Amino acid sequence: MMNALLARFGRKPKQNNDESYYTAGQLALIKARFKRKTSGVVAAWILATLVLMGFFAGFFSPVDPTIRGADAEYRRGVPQPIYFWDDNGFSLRPFTYTYTKAKSKIDLKALAGGGLDALDAFTSSGALNSSSQNKFEVDKQQRRYIQFFVKGWEYSLIDLSVGGLNLDLRWDRHLFGVEQGQIHLMGTDEDGKDVFSRTLHAIWVTISIAIVALVVKLFASLFVGGVSGYFGGRVDTIMMSITEAVRVVPPIPIYLACAVALAQLDLTPVQRYFAIAVVIGGLDFATLGRRLRTHILTERNQDYVLAAQLCGSSTWRIIWRHLIPSFTSYIIVDTLINFPYVILAETSLSFLGLGLTEPVNSLGVLLQKAQDPDIQQNMVWQFFPVLVFVFLIMAFVFVGDALRDAADPYSEKK
Repeated sequence: MMNALLARFGRKPKQNNDESYYTAGQLALIKARFKRKTSGVVAAWILATLVLMGFFAGFFSPVDPTIRGADAEYRRGVPQPIYFWDDNGFSLRPFTYTYTKAKSKIDLKALAGGGLDALDAFTSSGALNSSSQNKFEVDKQQRRYIQFFVKGWEYSLIDLSVGGLNLDLRWDRHLFGVEQGQIHLMGTDEDGKDVFSRTLHAIWVTISIAIVALVVKLFASLFVGGVSGYFGGRVDTIMMSITEAVRVVPPIPIYLACAVALAQLDLTPVQRYFAIAVVIGGLDFATLGRRLRTHILTERNQDYVLAAQLCGSSTWRIIWRHLIPSFTSYIIVDTLINFPYVILAETSLSFLGLGLTEPVNSLGVLLQKAQDPDIQQNMVWQFFPVLVFVFLIMAFVFVGDALRDAADPYSEKK
């Protein structure tokens, strides 16, 4: 009676939880189990935020991250925090202060006179000290108010230019800015380039390299595992021997050899970008390929494969349309779990000087700069990319771990 009344007034009766559990699809079950993992959900929100800010880095960046946007008057500049109140009172509009370079006090008359006293006065003035170059005077009486959706440098919002298609959508609006000059939330480097804007652009460059590398790895794993598992015999022996050879060789010497080979070629930053992604993905197919081969060795004798063969399906159709889709959930989970490892590979190569280099913005390039003793002593704000890198990797790890447990049908019984 109650269900009939609910249906009459347009409300569907609530389905029994047990019934919905047994009638739900595989993706629905994975989604429901994933939501129970609090750490995974929180990490997913952090990861989505970082990826979104990296993809639309031009919109979230207040300053052009290239040398064109470098602030010559604010080189090695300290971070400029945002305030809502100070000694002058509270303000509904967020603001920052005006920063000017502190001038070194040098007695030119004494220096022109010569002698040891003049030299001592010059050295004690701090003009030769690198830390004195980071000193800026803050004018707290001159506020610079934050403005939103300001007009600034033009950037590519979405670039879908492939082949002969020209689908580069450009825009000149940014999320925030200041009335006069530029705002540097995380300071600037020795060239005057904004660290915050460079970090946002580096996030997407690093993630996009990981995506390309994982696509290469996925296709290589599907080809090797599918062909080896379906045909078996001599084909399986040959392909698994090649896979084991790739698996046992340490990756660092191969990366070094590839870096030397790439150095001999005259490659543009984009070409070098794709070359590194292909190298990383091509060397990481062995584990997934072997697991896929084991799965297909078991599944190839099932009745649905025999039915497909009797219907006249070709070998490639059976592999790609019947055998591999039965392993889809594991492939998706394995791909997401390997995201942080691919990012670590790119970052390690760039950190060692074997991957991307300046002026390309990537997390590895920015981390490489952080090992400079001058930065470690006098520009600690350039460790901001390190913090972002740690959050990005940890978010991928927690999401991958929660997704792996959610995809395991026996995880609730453990």
